[in-house]
Amino acid sequence: MLRYLRVGSKHTKAIWWLLTVVTVVTFLGGFVFLFGMGAGSGEVGGRPGVLGVVDGAPITGQEFQTALATQRDAFRRQYGSEPSDMDEKNVEMQAWRSLVTQKMLARAARQAGIKSHDREVVLTLETSPPPELATQPEFQTDGKFDPEKYRAALRNPNLSWAPFEELTRRQLPVRKLEERMMSSLKLSEPELAQAYHERFDRASATVVAISPDLTAKLPPPQPADLDRVYQEYKGRFNAGPRVDLEILVVQKKYSDEDVRVARQTAQILVDRIRKGEDFAQLAKDNSEGPAADRGGVIDRTLQLADLGPDLGPKVGALQPGQVTDALPGPGRFVILKLLERVPQPGQPTPGLRLAQIIVRIHPTEDELRAQGDELQKLRSRARTLKSLGKAAAEKGLATARTGYFDPNSPPQGLATVPEAADWAYGAKQGEVSPVFEGTDEYAIAQVAARHESGPVSRDMLGETLRQIAEMEARVDRAKPVADRLAGALAQGRPLEEAARELGLTAFTVKDMTRAQPDPRLSAAPELVGSLFGTTPGHTVGPIREPAGWYFARLDARTLAPMDSTFEKTKGALASEILATRQRTFFSSWLEDLRMKAKVQDMRLSPSR
Repeated sequence: MLRYLRVGSKHTKAIWWLLTVVTVVTFLGGFVFLFGMGAGSGEVGGRPGVLGVVDGAPITGQEFQTALATQRDAFRRQYGSEPSDMDEKNVEMQAWRSLVTQKMLARAARQAGIKSHDREVVLTLETSPPPELATQPEFQTDGKFDPEKYRAALRNPNLSWAPFEELTRRQLPVRKLEERMMSSLKLSEPELAQAYHERFDRASATVVAISPDLTAKLPPPQPADLDRVYQEYKGRFNAGPRVDLEILVVQKKYSDEDVRVARQTAQILVDRIRKGEDFAQLAKDNSEGPAADRGGVIDRTLQLADLGPDLGPKVGALQPGQVTDALPGPGRFVILKLLERVPQPGQPTPGLRLAQIIVRIHPTEDELRAQGDELQKLRSRARTLKSLGKAAAEKGLATARTGYFDPNSPPQGLATVPEAADWAYGAKQGEVSPVFEGTDEYAIAQVAARHESGPVSRDMLGETLRQIAEMEARVDRAKPVADRLAGALAQGRPLEEAARELGLTAFTVKDMTRAQPDPRLSAAPELVGSLFGTTPGHTVGPIREPAGWYFARLDARTLAPMDSTFEKTKGALASEILATRQRTFFSSWLEDLRMKAKVQDMRLSPSR
């Protein structure tokens, strides 16, 4: 649970998603308006060593530092504070990912023969300043971009815009590539009309649902059952590029003296707080955890259950204003203060607002180097055996699998070592990673499996197929009830009456649309489609769905008029549909690019 408190903020999730926003909406890369670097000099510094290579294109130290400054600035604007240790690690990875994406897109633009021209560069700087320039304080008035200040800077002959012109020149082909790709997605008039009806046609109905028999004891599904289910649902089993890692996580080792010093430091802080010193000020001066600059306040309301079985009782016993003892955790001691209990509607107990002080255990450089050398030997052994699991087992260690993940959704298990996810996208199956260093742990990964875009193989769906086959068998067990209801309806009995005699209860749905069906019918798309395709007063069924058997009588249906209402809404509707298609298409295209790109991150290790 201490790890949860360490990571526990919305920052990490926001950082993961920032790349997508930056990639699609803005220019890529880092513009930093450097007033004070020497008016008219045009110098942008030297070229430090290469930190990585993407499809043959280098990432320089200067590029990385510029991208890092941009990401830190974005973090500060969004959260009003400096990144904590965990946030800083993700900010660094976000900067790296933005550069990798930049290089990939630049290569794609070159392959498409897209270039930038002098006049385009000038017009772009004049009319569409990059966000990194527009957000600079020099161009702000009352917190908003001031075009007049920006135009005045452009007219200033003492300022050199050469660096920004060169960056714009390099990035314009990428923007033009994006615009070309997005404009290639079209929406026909029939598609637009169909979408209009899906959103605005309405139907009301009376429904009877027959649930699967969940109490019957069934024999395990046989291979033939799994084959049948796979073939039946094969068209739905598609996925983008994904990777599954086997990963070894080893906590950093600390000497007894290292632990003693940190515990003593933390306990001294507890004593000072209990003697009346201000917790917030001590957090600002001493905490090494998130939000130290804000007095250690955790920026979300927690429940006792969130704190786990160890911390929950200790915090639950506090009164507002009280603090815990120094509590041990991986690589640290934490002191928690209960700020207040907050009533929360719908929750049986009030929420908790907490603040924390984190005191880290600091090992010596020799201790870290020794453990790092030990893990490098384990990595070499894994490469020799071609198995990380076997190499770990020889040392009495256990590995775990991350499960399949895609470039846009790294697993939580890699949150402390996000470099492992980045490495995995370009690694071959069976490849063993460098040793990654997190805040409190080391990690080594091996690519257990890769899946390119397309149908998912049967072998990858073992448990999923078993669950589907079992549920289908339970639906089949409920068929006799559906048959009896169908027989009663065939005799002319009303739906509600026939259902009542079988112990079933009818329910009504009002004014649902195909785009937003009643939540109770979300698992019955065929039923919803049948209702919109029949006439009022007609009963459809039995319809077999994965969630059971359904019967329904259409009570009323209203078709959206194809008149001025359609003309007024189709512009916004077309924009919404195209925007969704563009996001999906571009995201999938980027994922494919990333999985196929040859990325060498020289920050990790001299060799892969």
